[in-house]
Amino acid sequence: MNPRPSFSDLARLLLLAGLSLAVLPNSVHGQNSPGTMGVEDGIKGFWECVTPTGRFVVRLDQIASVSQHEYLIDGGARVYEVTVATTGPMIARYYFIEPLTEGSPLSLGKATIDRLREVANDAGGRAGMDTERDVVKHYPDTTHAKTSEYRLRVKDNLDRIYEHIHRVWAEEKGRGDANKITIRDE
Repeated sequence: MNPRPSFSDLARLLLLAGLSLAVLPNSVHGQNSPGTMGVEDGIKGFWECVTPTGRFVVRLDQIASVSQHEYLIDGGARVYEVTVATTGPMIARYYFIEPLTEGSPLSLGKATIDRLREVANDAGGRAGMDTERDVVKHYPDTTHAKTSEYRLRVKDNLDRIYEHIHRVWAEEKGRGDANKITIRDE
């Protein structure tokens, strides 16, 4: 025979169920899947993106546009990029660079790409740089005044950033939760 649960047993069970539901949304949003990202509540009215090389914070009402696109650099590399433009002078650029492969009609050739990568890694190593993540600019040709740039190692993280900011800014219009994204990029 099953004894009938007491009122205090039912009250404890309901309390535990309520606490579980209250904690669950925060734990789901805040989880970091290995090597990708975490999404969490941030500063109300702002969007924030944290990467291993920096962070960008902007008021949601000052975001003018968000774009995701790709382009070629001098026929030697393809760049995948997410851009966040503000109503002020600041722009955030998140990008991933992919050398064109040997089979590409625009390729420099595998030997040339391998040599460029070797030179970059040697020079970067001597300078203490992470050539897979550090933003490299050739002054004055590629300087981007008023641009915050974040180079990523994992291409899929660009999709995660774009989907996150699009949801927070365009869909929820700042009325939702989880407006901060942390990209571990490993």
